[in-house]
Amino acid sequence: MPTGDTQKKEGRFTCILFPTDFSATAEHALAYALSLAKEYGAQLFLLHVIDESSEASGFYVPHMNYDKLESDMKVAAEKMLKSFCITHLKGVEEYSSDVVAGIPYKEIIAAADKRQADLIVMGSHGRTGIDRLVFGSTTERVLRKSPCPVLTVHPSEETPRSSTT
Repeated sequence: MPTGDTQKKEGRFTCILFPTDFSATAEHALAYALSLAKEYGAQLFLLHVIDESSEASGFYVPHMNYDKLESDMKVAAEKMLKSFCITHLKGVEEYSSDVVAGIPYKEIIAAADKRQADLIVMGSHGRTGIDRLVFGSTTERVLRKSPCPVLTVHPSEETPRSSTT
């Protein structure tokens, strides 16, 4: 039960975190995040995490300027996120976005804490079998460690219908 000094009302969304990897699954999940943000008048926060986990980093290349590579990756990711927002958030005023580098599930959890998110909406790629065992699931890790509810959207689900139609 919420404490007396808690400003948020239970069941009321004021901040919705939407982590994106720019995949078709993430685009599909965005429809749900937008629908909920509109319905509740919530701030939508889009986050892209540049994956620095060992699976993504590959082998160390001794002749590469790693600082320059990280800087270039962040600039490119920021451009991608800006383009994603321009394309998918036409007419949406209550949103903000950020790009961070790190291990995706940890950065998503940290952003949820920092922003005091009431809900995380994210796509689930639906890996199964050996892929899931070897690579794990960012969505699954977020589900287990999230400080707030998590809505996962599978790629085969229908786009939500607007409550105004």
